[in-house]
Amino acid sequence: MAARTRGQITLGIDLGGTKILAGAVDGAGKIVGRGKVKTPFSDGVRAIGEALVAAADLALREAGATRESVEALAVAAAGAVDAEKGLVLKSGNLSATNWPILEALRGPFPKARRRLENDVRLAALGEARLGAGRGAETMVAVWVGTGIGGAVIRGGKIHSGKNRNAGEIGMTRIDFRRVKAGSLEGTLESVAAKVGITAWLRRRIAEGEKTCLEKAVSRKGARLKGSQLREAVEAKDALALRALARSAKAVGLAMANVFNVFSPDLFVLGGGVAVDVGASYLADVRKWAEAFAFTQELGKLRVEPAALGDDAGLLGAALYARE
Repeated sequence: MAARTRGQITLGIDLGGTKILAGAVDGAGKIVGRGKVKTPFSDGVRAIGEALVAAADLALREAGATRESVEALAVAAAGAVDAEKGLVLKSGNLSATNWPILEALRGPFPKARRRLENDVRLAALGEARLGAGRGAETMVAVWVGTGIGGAVIRGGKIHSGKNRNAGEIGMTRIDFRRVKAGSLEGTLESVAAKVGITAWLRRRIAEGEKTCLEKAVSRKGARLKGSQLREAVEAKDALALRALARSAKAVGLAMANVFNVFSPDLFVLGGGVAVDVGASYLADVRKWAEAFAFTQELGKLRVEPAALGDDAGLLGAALYARE
């Protein structure tokens, strides 16, 4: 295939719990090629590493570019990361611990500068500079998907904090009755993410309640999809609607807590659940965030939907790779 791009290419690779998205980005910041593969989350880190390369190759092929044209790349990975050492420290959705993820890309891209950051932090960076957060001095991102990630962007830069993993709103404890040290129990993620929604639906089904999502949440190894939640909402499935109302209330509560302490200019809401369910979920989150905010007399709590869709992580990773 003849090359459709000139100059060097930057690769942004978004590694999620269910899919890997790669984008080839040219010097003008335009995505000129995309690649998508399923995340082999249960097959070990070697398989995940091979899938990262496969997604990157698909993006380069669509762009009419070669591996040699890649000047820099960045991986946006779910979970806690050590960006300086290139390690995925832990990620429940990927079954990875202390994994030197960038080593999987050294062979295919030996001349490229390689970087790593958390997936939501890079998606937030993309939104802050190119999407819903443009113009905000301080932005907090909340991504509700398979898990729940978050990020703080200040002055167009990722605020990593002392432990270099600031922004993990999904790990905040919101249910004192269930909280256990060293466990996800009682966290926002355990209530509001797809993993929490699935667990709650399973408990209700075991007690005899009915839902069109029963097969989706009961099969061994199955992962609930945002599209399945959207279809359940469209079908007015009562149990699914209750599960999503519970999720939105928890997310709104967590945002209000952050607003009461930190008072950012803007919250940006993204992730599979928020995007696939859409306006009704956003409205519920806003309602509860405002209800639990201590005071808004001198400044309103603002929640906006992510604007870049699946491209947020790719673009944020490409921006980060070039820094």
